Amino acid sequence: MNRRIVYILFAVIVVVVIGLGWFALISPARQDVATTNSLITAERDKLATTQAQLRQAEETSKEGRQNQARLLELTKMVPNGDEIPSLLLQIQDLANESGISFMSITPSDLIQVNDYQILPLQVQFEGRFFDLSDFVYRAEQMVAGPGRLLAIKTLGLVPNSTDASSSGSVASSPTLKVSMVLYAFEMNPSIKKSAAAATTPSPQPSPRPQPSPTPSPSPTPSPRPP
Repeated sequence: MNRRIVYILFAVIVVVVIGLGWFALISPARQDVATTNSLITAERDKLATTQAQLRQAEETSKEGRQNQARLLELTKMVPNGDEIPSLLLQIQDLANESGISFMSITPSDLIQVNDYQILPLQVQFEGRFFDLSDFVYRAEQMVAGPGRLLAIKTLGLVPNSTDASSSGSVASSPTLKVSMVLYAFEMNPSIKKSAAAATTPSPQPSPRPQPSPTPSPSPTPSPRPP
């Protein structure tokens, strides 16, 4: 056989072997690599989506904590009940800090509004003008504490006659008799009841118990003849 033909046959065999190796080994491996790359890309997309959802959840949780703290502050500003003893103590503290002397604090009947109700407080005390001004400022700023939301509805001032009679003339900063109406705000009970009824699920009727079947008496075996 001619050597040239042998070389040609050898080259053909090598090409065939390479082709078979390509189709049998390299091509499936490349397909596996492409499939793995697509899976990696999909997992990266899922990871990016999950991280975005996690960041959103963290922001929502942070906003929830802030809203909860804000809700607590609002509850202190406008509580669910009148809490008259606590309110009177807070007003007494304001009076002590302002340097005025209380004569009386009388709660009046509640005033019903749409979403809330108002507790009027008839307040009478004595003090100088700047003490009164300080008390009014502290009462209106108590909500920033946070504390109860108070509003000055009416204010009446009368000079104390004892100061003028004792000195014979009106002092530069006389003692005043003050008559004031303070408004304290609270939640309307009807709103609270309707909200509680909306969030409370209605009770489901319990299933009626079924009577258990009575077992039938087993037949008595007849005695065997001896």
